[in-house]
Amino acid sequence: MHPIFLRLPIISFCISGALADFLGPSYPAPVDLTSHQSLVAAGWRNITSTLQRYIDHGDQDISSGAMADIKNLTFSLGMFSLNNPAASELQFHYTSPETANAPNGTHKVDENSIYRFASLTKVFTVLAGLLNFNDTEWDRPLTDIFPTLAEFAPKNQGEDGTVYATQWNKITPSALAAQVAGVSRDILPFGSGDVALQILPDIFVPGLGLPPVNVSDPKVVTPCVLNFLENGTICTAVPYLESAEIQAPIFEPWTTPNYANNGFILLGRAISATTGKTMEQLYQETIFNPLNMGSSHSSTPPESEWNHCVIPGDPSTTFAFDAGLLVSTGGLLSTISDLAKFGIGILNSTLLPPEQTRKWLKPVSHTARLQFSVGRPWEIFRYTHPSGHVTDIYTKLGDSGAYSSWLVLLPDYNAGFSILAASTMTNRFAIVEIIVELVVELILPALEKQAGIEAARNFAGTYTSGTPDLNSSLTLTHNQTPTSPPGLLISSWVSNGTDMITRLSEALGSPPWRLLPSISDLKAGRAAFLLASTRDAPTPRTPAGLFAGFESQDWLNAGSLAYGNIGVGSFVFDIGTDGKATAVSPSAFRITLERAT
Repeated sequence: MHPIFLRLPIISFCISGALADFLGPSYPAPVDLTSHQSLVAAGWRNITSTLQRYIDHGDQDISSGAMADIKNLTFSLGMFSLNNPAASELQFHYTSPETANAPNGTHKVDENSIYRFASLTKVFTVLAGLLNFNDTEWDRPLTDIFPTLAEFAPKNQGEDGTVYATQWNKITPSALAAQVAGVSRDILPFGSGDVALQILPDIFVPGLGLPPVNVSDPKVVTPCVLNFLENGTICTAVPYLESAEIQAPIFEPWTTPNYANNGFILLGRAISATTGKTMEQLYQETIFNPLNMGSSHSSTPPESEWNHCVIPGDPSTTFAFDAGLLVSTGGLLSTISDLAKFGIGILNSTLLPPEQTRKWLKPVSHTARLQFSVGRPWEIFRYTHPSGHVTDIYTKLGDSGAYSSWLVLLPDYNAGFSILAASTMTNRFAIVEIIVELVVELILPALEKQAGIEAARNFAGTYTSGTPDLNSSLTLTHNQTPTSPPGLLISSWVSNGTDMITRLSEALGSPPWRLLPSISDLKAGRAAFLLASTRDAPTPRTPAGLFAGFESQDWLNAGSLAYGNIGVGSFVFDIGTDGKATAVSPSAFRITLERAT
């Protein structure tokens, strides 16, 4: 028996715990997404052939519901990968008859076709804030930024309390970005129909059962409504703030997420007021230019460039308009080629320090759905693999006018994809939603399995001591079946003649144990892994099932068994230039084991 373990406190963690308590990947992100042998490339071929069948046979049994209309949707779909730049060539484009025969714009879409992408803009607005705000500015009350809100808040909160008066002194840019400010969804008029509903109740009341309103009430005919009636234009900054301040809140700040275009208009105004620059300037100077996004715009391109643009229907209503204050919530235009640069820029921390990127790619709040959380401004879907492991998918969708979009980031795999779509048909977004679902269901399993194959090639095998007469070794294997716990498995671990699996099973739980990636420093040629359990999670069918085994979860116990201030479950690999491990150091044991096989 190794003498150091005679002095280690052994704590029993044998109660059933939860599988994969550590948030993050089961393997290092895959590198090969495009070769003929890659499972990801095979998955993409499956996606494109499936989409083509839908398009070719949309009026037959192969398609039902919204997908029967896929022929009428123009769309561009493309992947990207930080580890494999060639993944940006995994694309699929389809040009509908509406676009092919449109009087304006391109008649055949490709990776450089420019689409409006509506609320996907919100990610760019938050990034502009991250690049131009410090922590103090993120947490400033809006009353410190906008004098009109500072003047409004004390008087009206006293009169109406907090039910009808928004607590502007409690709302910060951070709350707006995270969609937990509780502000109203939109400030009318967000469209001409909104104006009609608000100021012409005699037309709509009979059908809706609403009582007549007093059109002289400033809360009915707000400065923005008056501006629209008099000028027929979208609100400018001052009347917008004056209109926003009188809107009743939806929730108190930091209560629950609620989607709000209004919040991102206010966030854009706050960023502009703080920096002294327009949002158009900030998008161009701090995002588009540094990432070489030459086909991205914050205003309608000139007509001389419309031959690259996707323009369904009447350009004056679908494409060629001035977003004005709405630019920060849904006014940008781009291509899937530029969105690939944008996605890689996020994953690579090109514009932000890595720790800020990691902070950004985290939930801020949950919803009542176990599979869905909200970030700044991420819509986070929690995908459960057959093994029980969970992958968080960071997305932002957009849908307005004649355009739909979706950006999907898969940080666990250093990859993602985007889709841009255009059509005047009303079920446009329903089709885009199904396409995104198809890509996720085929690509995520492929990425996971490809990552496992590469991990087996790069790390599995036997590692032994080069010191004569020192019987120390570690053997890692990989058994990837759909329901097996993901990760590299420790099949044998001997330290100076001591069987560590037997010795530590009381403290670390019953084997097999897995190694999961924890810290990567490829510039230094090292990658750290952490020992984790393979215990199944208890099914929370009863109150007892919900809380059972809490104390034995991996995230609670990481590093709890340590020697010389280093966790016994810490393993650091030396990585060669080919990505393959050459040695491993079970760190607490102060020894290096060379890879033999």
